[in-house]
Amino acid sequence: MIEELFAWARLDCLPAAQRLGLRREAAALAVRHRRLRTHWAGHVEQTRSALLASARLAAMSPDAPRRAWIMGAGLLQDVPLQAVLELFDTVDLVDVCFGPVARAEAARHPGRVRCVHQDVSGVLDDLSRDPLQAAPAMPADAWCASVNLLSQLPLLPCSARLDRGDSDAGVERYGASIQQAHVDALSRVPHACLIIEYAQTRPDTPDEVLLPGLPVRLAAGGWSAGPHWHWPLNPAGETAEPSGRAMQAWWRTGTHTDPR
Repeated sequence: MIEELFAWARLDCLPAAQRLGLRREAAALAVRHRRLRTHWAGHVEQTRSALLASARLAAMSPDAPRRAWIMGAGLLQDVPLQAVLELFDTVDLVDVCFGPVARAEAARHPGRVRCVHQDVSGVLDDLSRDPLQAAPAMPADAWCASVNLLSQLPLLPCSARLDRGDSDAGVERYGASIQQAHVDALSRVPHACLIIEYAQTRPDTPDEVLLPGLPVRLAAGGWSAGPHWHWPLNPAGETAEPSGRAMQAWWRTGTHTDPR
């Protein structure tokens, strides 16, 4: 608890995100990253490698962007920033909460690295908004990456909607719309990378799909399947029953589609 309070105090968070508990969640994640760094090392390295592979493809394309826009980068634990800086003139780290490492890198690279506070769902200030209309556009002149974010985006907004009495079915549709809006916005830029948790894993139990149908839709929309790996999210001893996530990277380079 003391570790989480210390981590919480060092975070710089959007007020709307803090009201929903996202600052608390980010602090807890920062502490878990430190405690489970050995267990999570493979996942972190796989994430960094997938991001870098996608970034290099974008940088080598005929219409190579000179800017990177990396969403979910507030703690900067799984982003290969130095390698990305070799490929792009500027790097925007995008999140609702930023830790001291990200802020220090922005100070270390003035004019090249920025911490951009943005709610990429567009609904945190007003949970009654239609996510398909609220999600902000992503910069078309950048390589845009979404890092382990898609499954997390609806969690606290949906919890808040349930707390205020919305129906389970309505909240489920709302959460799916938040995810769809995020993928749609990412699909409108020419160069993109999407890293997803597509299934929950447990020993001796069939995987529970978290994003049903999404891989098929991505493939049909011009995305290429990248590497996949396993993240031991809750290793033995962390929770009563060990569990993990099946991960996969997807990317698009030099193409532009509008899902609308």
